[in-house]
Amino acid sequence: MEPHKNSMIVIVIPWILSLRMIGINVYYLCTAFVGWLIHNNLPKVANVFIGIIVFPLMAVYAVAIIYLAFRKDTVQTHIETKNEPAMQTHMERGFTANGQLELSQVTYREDLADIPPPQ
Repeated sequence: MEPHKNSMIVIVIPWILSLRMIGINVYYLCTAFVGWLIHNNLPKVANVFIGIIVFPLMAVYAVAIIYLAFRKDTVQTHIETKNEPAMQTHMERGFTANGQLELSQVTYREDLADIPPPQ
């Protein structure tokens, strides 16, 4: 395969999987709520008011998930080093060419390893 086709596969497959997961999540959320609404012992008026409140919240939930899936990341998480090992080492250590510590030019990247465990 060409490099361009590999990158397209890497992009398309996660999108397909995430859209399927969103669909499954919304389907089970809706069917579980409607099943509860049909089979509970509340009066019909209470069911109507609960439906009026919950269905718009579920729509907001679905729209929020779709927004998160399609938004563009605006945070720079890496610095281009042009495959130069020396430049990569200097960047990781926070040094510039003259040897001075310059952390203001390096964007902070919080990896999962840096996050403290819950207490």
